[in-house]
Amino acid sequence: MSLKSENSKKPILLLVDGHSLAFRSFYAFSKGIDGGLTTKEGFPTSVTYGFLKSLLDNCKNISPEGVCITFDTEKPTFRHELDPNYKANRDVAPDVFFQDIEQLEIILEESLNLPIFKSPGYEADDLLGTIANDASSKGWCVNILSGDRDLFQLVDDQKDIYVLYMGGGPYAKSGNPTLMNENGVKEKLGVAPERVVDLKALTGDSSDNIPGIKGVGPKTAINLLKENDTLDGIYQALDKIQQNNDKKYKGFIKGSVIEKLRNDKHNAFLSRDLAKINTEVPLILSNGYELKNINQELLSESLKKLELSTLLRQIDIFNSTFSKGGFDKNNVAKEEEKAPKVAGNNELENSENKIPKINVTVVNDFELLDKLIQRLEKTNEIVSLDTETNSLNPIDAELVGIGLCLGEENDDLFYIPLGHQTKNETPNQLSIEDVFSKLRTWIEDPKKEKALQNSKFDRQIFFNHGLDLKGVTFDTLLADYLLNNQEKHGLSEISFRLFGFKPPSFKETVGKNKDFSFVDIDEASIYCGYDVFLTFKIVKIFKERFSTEKNDLIKLFEEIELPLEPVLSQMEINGITIDIPYLDKLSKELKSTLEDIESKVYELAEETFNLSSPKQLGEILFEKLNLDKKKSRKTKTGWSTDAVVLERLVDEHEIIQHLIKHRTLSKLLSTYIDALPNLINEKTGRVHTNFNQAATATGRLSSSNPNLQNIPVRTEFSRRIRKAFLPEKNWKLLSADYSQIELRILAHLANEEILINAFHKNDDIHSLTARLIFEKEEISSDERRVGKTINFGVIYGMGIKKFARSTGVSTPEAKEFLIKYKERYSKIFKFLELQERLALSKGYVKTIFGRKREFKFDKNGLGRLIGKDPYEIDLQSARRAGMEAQSLRAAANAPIQGSSADIIKIAMVQLNKKFIEMNVPAKMLLQVHDELLFEVEPDSLEITTKLVKKTMEDCVKLNVPLLVDIGIGDNWMETK
Repeated sequence: MSLKSENSKKPILLLVDGHSLAFRSFYAFSKGIDGGLTTKEGFPTSVTYGFLKSLLDNCKNISPEGVCITFDTEKPTFRHELDPNYKANRDVAPDVFFQDIEQLEIILEESLNLPIFKSPGYEADDLLGTIANDASSKGWCVNILSGDRDLFQLVDDQKDIYVLYMGGGPYAKSGNPTLMNENGVKEKLGVAPERVVDLKALTGDSSDNIPGIKGVGPKTAINLLKENDTLDGIYQALDKIQQNNDKKYKGFIKGSVIEKLRNDKHNAFLSRDLAKINTEVPLILSNGYELKNINQELLSESLKKLELSTLLRQIDIFNSTFSKGGFDKNNVAKEEEKAPKVAGNNELENSENKIPKINVTVVNDFELLDKLIQRLEKTNEIVSLDTETNSLNPIDAELVGIGLCLGEENDDLFYIPLGHQTKNETPNQLSIEDVFSKLRTWIEDPKKEKALQNSKFDRQIFFNHGLDLKGVTFDTLLADYLLNNQEKHGLSEISFRLFGFKPPSFKETVGKNKDFSFVDIDEASIYCGYDVFLTFKIVKIFKERFSTEKNDLIKLFEEIELPLEPVLSQMEINGITIDIPYLDKLSKELKSTLEDIESKVYELAEETFNLSSPKQLGEILFEKLNLDKKKSRKTKTGWSTDAVVLERLVDEHEIIQHLIKHRTLSKLLSTYIDALPNLINEKTGRVHTNFNQAATATGRLSSSNPNLQNIPVRTEFSRRIRKAFLPEKNWKLLSADYSQIELRILAHLANEEILINAFHKNDDIHSLTARLIFEKEEISSDERRVGKTINFGVIYGMGIKKFARSTGVSTPEAKEFLIKYKERYSKIFKFLELQERLALSKGYVKTIFGRKREFKFDKNGLGRLIGKDPYEIDLQSARRAGMEAQSLRAAANAPIQGSSADIIKIAMVQLNKKFIEMNVPAKMLLQVHDELLFEVEPDSLEITTKLVKKTMEDCVKLNVPLLVDIGIGDNWMETK
């Protein structure tokens, strides 16, 4: 059977069972020379080599356009709660396996740019099932690479979900896997995929320590299922035999088996629960599955370091195999996959099973350019626009070509080649200078309407050439983000949803060329032509969608998201200065501190060991020091020593506080202090982050490459990291931070008078809450901390146990405090509960400004409540619905967090406008949740401070006042 699905209409997503492939790779070499592959210094590499080689081979065979990898975590899962003996028979892998796999994960994530999914409480199989269903619903053909037969239950020909089965168990040698469809599963196991769980319920699984029914083997189980269909059907037949001795049913179940079924009924249903894959794990799946560009330099360095010369020689193959299928201008903007041959909208299709043909005029002489400009000047219609470049980084990208679409006729598509390269002859193209001397007026005319897909990227490209892009009245990426916030927002994904086909992929177009500048001009014109043609078509559809919605979404689009785009573009261009000598000094200091902590840990443990090894640490804590084992759990890798366990143990032994500190500081060192200097742009000398405007479900901005929004502030060293962020020479940094904005929004939304009055009086809200729940006037600092914890915890659905753990109070005290809080602030809980009801009833909740966050529930679970009267829903029953209860907590929080995001966006738009109008010598640099960071010319500090504070506090009117704290300093740390 071919490795490719017979359904070639869809792009292929390869899901990799990480631990399955890792164990197979490890054992493939562990019985060889010296027990496996190592570097000259003895670092294990069997897993990394075998995994990468197998992954590369399989990707070359099936040409996936997306690859995701799942791994187990060391934490126990819901299955361990069902049966403590689950997988208890498995041997713990040696330490070298975990050292190896840690390095592998770094390469997969940082070098190959592949997403890795893990989720505490769930196994990799559950994640595979969840992702497979989600991807299938979004138009992917899913292939799951694994040696685990449990995954056969996911196979579904109708959904295009298949398993690439690596048979033979973890010790088997590598070979081409077998593509298992429904017929393949039946041939292999004797039952259909939907009966695999029932089969396991009867036979058990010794590898996972699933008991099954003693004495029932595969042959008997298959026969039972053939006659009775399911496990429930078998026991229904058994009940009828017991009730009336019916000969008909006796014929289906032989006497010797009847006794076994009766004796082991509990184990049968337990085994079914253990074997069933959970396909509803609460994962964030909004960023798409498409391949992204690899970091070839980092991959090369890693392979050299690990002395994997065989893989190093295939670096170009890695690059071509794992280069993304789309020119992703904003890491979410263009998810271009292989164009599937699938019939689309009749309006767009020229013939069955083909994407529409387009004719593109290549503008390569002045006569054609002048005719194009004449048409641009005459038209009063919107024009779609796109740029092609040789890099995804807008700071460094060079312009290769420009595409335009003026309508839907054959002569409405144009491509202007500007930066193409050929080996033997001069490309037939005009110079950038000549083109922009004629095109500048139209590009900078605010009255000439333009539509783009992710205009932020194109705006920066034009900026690099001295042009100020104006007149952008539509961005299909941002529009789709508001209209379809649970979908992927790439151009090809939108096209597939609307028209049933995807345009030619970037990967196919570029092929083996170095970058887009080496693509043939005619081929590039078609590629870019589809981009602008589809953008033009999508604009019409989305405008109609906006008109059918209430005014909320169109106002969000036109008054917040669209005007925010140029603000973010300029912030990315601005970047921020990093103090490298300071970070070098801080790195040395932190490393010395870590060494001191390690020495103290070894002294307390009375031996040296690998602090990074959970297994070794678990043995020290629970075997040697004999700490309370009830506060941890024995997993397949040994005793759990995660952050939650260490927090539970903090009062039991002095060693724990040092271990927690060591972990915290080690992460700071690797993630920020040693990493930031490598992220400085050589051209500008600054770090330029990417603000993702269409990435989060809540409406918040996110930051990437690097992520400057997650720099912690709780420890001394984490605060000192901010000292490395500097303003322009002789300028100052100004920080403006909304104070308690989410609590203020909650008070407004819930119309809670106690909080509203307190905010108007500028009272200490946490002391107020503490006085209410402790029922006294004089409050200590510890009691105020309890008030603060509960104030913020309620917003995020914090329960009794977490509240008790966070504050150090007993569980009964925590329960009492929460009851009192609910009594004092009853309107808050009514509001939060209403949001949960609305999510169940309508499938979405809204912010103050109308931004929707949608929620999809299992149609066989909470999804059955869609359309119900929200006030008739039994909320307590719904909250017990396992994983979906997490979605309910998110629904309660979404209007608060989303409104906060909207407010700071509104403030950013207003501030930018005022800075321009008043010619203020200040630059907006960063947005970090509720904080804005500026660099300001010193003589303008007073006027800028007043302007920033007043604008941010007055940008919206609520029932409570907004308050902004201002800080000024020579570095970011000094502003706090």
